[in-house]
Amino acid sequence: MLLSVPVSCLIAYLIFRDQSYAWVNAIGVLIVPFSIFCWIFTTIRAIHLLDVRFWYIPSTYVGLIGGVLALLICLIMFIFATESERRGHRITDTTLYAVAAILYGSCVVWSYLYNWRKTGSALLSASLTILQTISAFFVVVALYLWIGGRNTKRYEREHGIS
Repeated sequence: MLLSVPVSCLIAYLIFRDQSYAWVNAIGVLIVPFSIFCWIFTTIRAIHLLDVRFWYIPSTYVGLIGGVLALLICLIMFIFATESERRGHRITDTTLYAVAAILYGSCVVWSYLYNWRKTGSALLSASLTILQTISAFFVVVALYLWIGGRNTKRYEREHGIS
């Protein structure tokens, strides 16, 4: 089912290219979310048949904690970069961004290898790792938006902006 997602995107593109029938366009709009839903459903069903639970696998939390740590490293680099720019210096050192990418990439690779050992299937492991990465991404984005919202409110309060 993982391979059905890119195929459904291609089918949706081919459907939208031909603008002759409105009901065909509706199929084009719905085919990608339907294939994503089927992929998620079959992946979760397959790991449940192997008696593996998504939120009980340590690799889920490795990806989540790795994503949060990578976000914190990026925020630290962003703080240093904005302070350097404020002082008039050019920022050319991106070492901490590379560290964050290597950290998160190694977490994903470890999760894949752990999932492979746990499920015994390379394709199911890839599908499960992608789902874990997507769920970690949503948690990290929610955390980032929450921090950004708090900082924006504090900035507006400190500078009298309504």
